[in-house]
Amino acid sequence: MIARAGHLFESARTEFLCAAQNLQTWSQPGARAAVRNRMRAADPADFTPRKLLSPVALADEEARAHLRLVRSKGALVRISRSPLPHETILIDRRVMILAGQETPTGREYTVTTSQILVDGVHSLFRAIWDAAVDLETYLRSDVPPLDADGRVILKALASGLTDESAAKQLGVSLRTYRRRVAELMAKLEADSRFQAGLRAGELGLPR
Repeated sequence: MIARAGHLFESARTEFLCAAQNLQTWSQPGARAAVRNRMRAADPADFTPRKLLSPVALADEEARAHLRLVRSKGALVRISRSPLPHETILIDRRVMILAGQETPTGREYTVTTSQILVDGVHSLFRAIWDAAVDLETYLRSDVPPLDADGRVILKALASGLTDESAAKQLGVSLRTYRRRVAELMAKLEADSRFQAGLRAGELGLPR
C-alpha cells in the first residue's frame, strides 16, 4: 500500500488536498517520505497543498508548531468545525486515498481512481473548505477570556522574574501567585510556563 501511495504521489502534478481529524493518520515513514518528495519536486508556482483539519488537531503546542511550519512552506491550512473523516487525500482530482479507523491490527487505506467518487468527494471538500477558517484567524478568535489578574500574571511570567519576586511585586503571597499561574496555564491549555508564553503570543495576547 505504501509503495503504491508513493508512486501515486510522484505522478501528481498540481493539486494536493487533505482533510483530517488530526495529524496522526500518516505515521508510516514511507507515506511521509512520498509527500515530502512530491512537494520538493513540485513547481511552487503551480502547487499549493491545502490541509483541512478539525480543532482537535490544535490540541497541543507541538501540533500547532507543525502547522505553522507547514504554512511557512507555502501550504494553506484551514480549521473546520464540521465533522471530518479520519483522513482523505485528493491528488489532482484523479486519485483519492481514504484512511480508516485505527484498529489493533493497524489502519486500513483505500485507494480509488473512480472519477465519480473523486469528483463527489472533491466537491464536498471544497464546500467545507470555503466555510472553514484560516489557521491564524481561528487561533486569534479562540482567545480565552483573561481578566486583569490573568494578564498581570502573564506579564510577570514574560518578565522572567522568580516566583518570589513576582509575588512580592504583585503584592500577593507566593502560594496565591503560584495558584494564579496554574489557573492561567489551564486557561491557555499549556503544560508549562514556556508553553503558556508561546500560546499567549500565538493568540495575540498582550504580555
